[in-house]
Amino acid sequence: MSVLAAGLMAATVLAAPGQERPWTPLPSPVSATCPGGVCQPEALRPLAQGDGPLRILQFGDSHSAAGWLPEAWRRRLEAGLGRPVELTVAARVGATLASLPPQLPAGAPAPDLIVLAYGTNEGFDDGLDLMAYEARLRAEVARLQAAAPGAVVLILGAPEAMRGEGGGTCPDDPEGRWREPALLPLVRDVQHRVAAASGVAFWDWRGRMGGHCAAHRLTLGPEPLMRGDHVHFNEAGADWLGGLLAADLLTAMRGR
Repeated sequence: MSVLAAGLMAATVLAAPGQERPWTPLPSPVSATCPGGVCQPEALRPLAQGDGPLRILQFGDSHSAAGWLPEAWRRRLEAGLGRPVELTVAARVGATLASLPPQLPAGAPAPDLIVLAYGTNEGFDDGLDLMAYEARLRAEVARLQAAAPGAVVLILGAPEAMRGEGGGTCPDDPEGRWREPALLPLVRDVQHRVAAASGVAFWDWRGRMGGHCAAHRLTLGPEPLMRGDHVHFNEAGADWLGGLLAADLLTAMRGR
């Protein structure tokens, strides 16, 4: 069962539960940062135990708020584990860790998995204080670990995203229009470092979507997977990405 929570999120767009679509083979890029796509995979192994509902809380920005990506990986995770997966998404378009910090619902059953899917908006903020951001992320992870000591925490590293303001070097962009904001890879580095120091799992979103210039390549062709803004995935792209995430999580949980 999937629960998409609007709550205080006035700008959130919610999708209906995903339907199975005709499967078309799509590329499965290799992560150069985390073998199998996940760093600290051992942190996910407790989730392979039990047969009751797996309770998941996902916090984040528009990638989560659209509903397509969370539903795509939830559906596949449920099928792969052979147990029901209950997913609650608390997300908002434009959200950052500072503007929408993760809050555990009062009186609700303790989550098994807490997913932090922030970073894109921080990376587009040219005035971001990276030291303050790192301190906040460390503190939020520690707070969640203390508030839900039995829960597994997973940080989704910020995906690649681009601005169309020039200075780009992608080979399929001859005018050099599209480039990644300078702070976005630094935000991703902070997330990776904090996850390692905190002993929580980290998913290399950028690597699994194809690495450098993927945010441009995925907008091309007759069936693009990203929108023309080079930031957001369309439904097909979210479905493809959700398949990669679920497969990586299942592999990590099973210790393979």
